[in-house]
Amino acid sequence: MMVGLGITAITSALLYASGIFMLIIQIPMISLLLFIVQISLTISMGRQLSRNTPASTMKTMFIVYSLTMGINMTSLAYVYSAGQIAAAFGISAIYFACLAIIGKTTKMDLSKVGNICLIGLIAMIFSQFFFMLFRVGMDVRLWSVIGLLLFTGLTAWDIQKMNYMLNGYEDEKISIYMALQLYLDFLNIFLYILRLLGRRDD
Repeated sequence: MMVGLGITAITSALLYASGIFMLIIQIPMISLLLFIVQISLTISMGRQLSRNTPASTMKTMFIVYSLTMGINMTSLAYVYSAGQIAAAFGISAIYFACLAIIGKTTKMDLSKVGNICLIGLIAMIFSQFFFMLFRVGMDVRLWSVIGLLLFTGLTAWDIQKMNYMLNGYEDEKISIYMALQLYLDFLNIFLYILRLLGRRDD
């Protein structure tokens, strides 16, 4: 997970500092292309778990995914200040660490909580799509709080699920796949906290 976050951060920093990002966003339908690549990689990595493919293939997919997310994340530098991004990252790291401790140490089965949060996340995504389609105003901070709460449950569940899946033995392919899940959990927590902190002009 940390490797993926590092790749994403370095990619974003280089694209922003060099100005290459402004050239990339001029490519027609680049956002849709990146989305398709990311969805395809996520699905493909899940399928690799049941196939006789080397773990190096999944590592490559994870690296490519992290690079494409780095392109997406570069836009944040034009909306938020460096201080806001750094603060959000620091808060997210502490928050994520607390959730990791809960996920590893709690004896409570978090699968029900995780499933509820997953259903809530799907409902939230459809609601946001509906509001955008019909141009209904949305409270960004309210949605950010809801999203953060949902990913709080999902992250703790993913940590617990990873422990159950590995169950005392090392499986590199499962480790890589769960690293992707935790990577996405962290990024979403980071994005929601960043939105709560507000934009440059807030």
